[in-house]
Parts: sequence; C-alpha cells; structure tokens
Amino acid sequence: KETGFQKWTWYLNEKGADRPSRTIRKRTNEPGGVRVKPGTYKIALHFGDKMSEQMITVENDPRLNKSMNSINEVYITSKEIENMSQLSADAVKQLVESKKIAAKYQSELKTLDKEKYKDEIKSSKDITKKIDEVLALFLGKEDRRQGLVRSTDPNINGRLSLANRYVRSRQNGITATENRLIEHAKNALQNGLEKTNTFFNEEWKAYKNTLETINLSTFKDVKVFSMDK
Repeated sequence: KETGFQKWTWYLNEKGADRPSRTIRKRTNEPGGVRVKPGTYKIALHFGDKMSEQMITVENDPRLNKSMNSINEVYITSKEIENMSQLSADAVKQLVESKKIAAKYQSELKTLDKEKYKDEIKSSKDITKKIDEVLALFLGKEDRRQGLVRSTDPNINGRLSLANRYVRSRQNGITATENRLIEHAKNALQNGLEKTNTFFNEEWKAYKNTLETINLSTFKDVKVFSMDK
C-alpha cells in the first residue's frame, strides 16, 4: 500500500502447516514450512500486471558436509511432523468454533429467558468445560496468570514442537532420539484425535440436537393498544 522501496524475503522454505490456537484469526500471510532441499528454484514476483522471474540455486553449506541421504531423511521426517501439526490444528479449530457456538447459545438464551432456559444454559456451560478439557490435550491447560509461566504438563503441541526442533537440528540424518520423540507425539496425537471424535460423536451431538429444537426467535407476541375500553 505504501510507496517507496519494498523488500520481500524468501527464507528458503516451503509453504507450511497451520498452528493450533485457541483463537481463530484471519491469516494475512502464508505460514513458513520445511526448508527446501538443494536444487534450482524459480522466484516469481507479481505486482498488478507486472511480473519478474529469476532462477536461483540453493546449495548445501560446504562446511557441513551433509549427504543427500541425510538431507532427504530430515526433509521427509519434517514433512511427517508438519502433516501431524496440520491435523492437530484442524481438530483444535473445530473445537474452538464449537466453543464459540456454545457461548453464543448461552448468551442468547440468557437474553431471551434466563429462567425458562436454565437447563439449556447449564448444558452450554458444561459443554464449554468439556471442550476446554479436550483442548488441553492439544495445547495444555490455559493459564491466566500474569508474567512468564510455563506448564510442565505434556501436550500434543509441545511434543510436536520438540520433535520438530530436534529433527531440523540434525545435520547427519535422524537418530533414535528423534524417532522416540516422534513416536511420543504420534501416540499423543492419536489419543487426542480419538477423544475429539468421541466428544463430537457423543456429547456434542446430544447437545446440538437439544439446542436445535429451541426457537431462538427474539420476536414476542405483540399487543394491540387502544384508548377504547
């Protein structure tokens, strides 16, 4: 939008996966992903009807003496973790969206008739608590304390991040340490997805069926006013 010189940087990586989050934001940029392997790539910049292209070559750092086999191993493993991260992000997004729906129902029912819909309002509170329990499997328990705080409870996002850091740091291929971290992350994710599916198939389905039977119209019966008795 601004005039003048503009700078664009490619950090030698591919398009990445979404990150799981308790908030849903409109994305304004593309997430960074796995670092590309050595090779030749085309860079294309577009502005209006103008386009500039250039071929560039990505090479290994000659000081590291990495084999192509090691590079491929790290790349493939990083993509595997990236796919798990996207799956985790998708599950978390559905949970967060459902939590918003429950909060909306709770607010509207309180406005319509707090006493009449007290059971449904309680159901909305209860389902929100259950969603928070499932979200904690992915993101850990929400901590509202101020300052620098860190949860010691292992969660899916933390396990994936740890495995990803170790994998990307390896210059000479994947070791038993990375395989063990990935296995822990896989097991945690599988458990989280199973609990997520069970929640939506059972508790959320029952809650949804109940709330859909309520008429949430804010229109009330109107009276006819007259000066005549």
